[in-house]
Amino acid sequence: MMLIIPAIDIQNGKCVRLLKGNLDYLKIYYDDPLVPAKLFVEAGAKAIHIVDLDGAYGKGNNYKIIKQIIDSCPVEIQVGGGIRSIEKVEELYSLGVERIICGTAAINNPEFVRDVVDLIGPKHIMIALDHRNGELLTHGWQENTKLNVFEIAKEIERNGAGFILFSSADVDGTLLGPDIKNTRKMVNSIKIPVIAAGGISSIKDISEIEKTGVYGVVIGKAIYEKNINLKELLKK
Repeated sequence: MMLIIPAIDIQNGKCVRLLKGNLDYLKIYYDDPLVPAKLFVEAGAKAIHIVDLDGAYGKGNNYKIIKQIIDSCPVEIQVGGGIRSIEKVEELYSLGVERIICGTAAINNPEFVRDVVDLIGPKHIMIALDHRNGELLTHGWQENTKLNVFEIAKEIERNGAGFILFSSADVDGTLLGPDIKNTRKMVNSIKIPVIAAGGISSIKDISEIEKTGVYGVVIGKAIYEKNINLKELLKK
């Protein structure tokens, strides 16, 4: 059974969603991110995906709120957003984060991946690979590296990371459906588990993405816009 992971994006202490990672298209859904976190647990979620947008854009962090969610929600918490140093990895791990999601630092410095894997173990390290047309994006999707995302995934696997978080910048936050073709290609390119994110809009989308062989899927806007009833989905 594919793992269903509801998402909480935090900016300025509030639960928000963006369109294609763009802060100019931001919508606030909850003033307190702890509210949806508890609702997700009540619905039966086994894991919650948190993106610290302030961390991702170099504007501080929301670690205090993340700690409140960890303390209040007895499920796996995975966190990403601006985690570009060993110190931040250590801090989040000490808070109780199950999977720490690194992106830019892992691309810029392969040694970083090996170091954090040595520090806390592969099962706690997820590397985010975001792409547009198969080309890897970094720095919160603001920079196109022109690197082949599938080749980079193989390198990440060789460096010992336990998971890949794979998303397409073209569909994230759009409710236009997931990037099935490239997700399947990613799953077939590596042996470590892949978690897909972006574009999920319906139960049908979830069925289609599951056919790719992904370990799990992150769902955000479709839940907040009530396109998907999380409780009903998790009963299936």
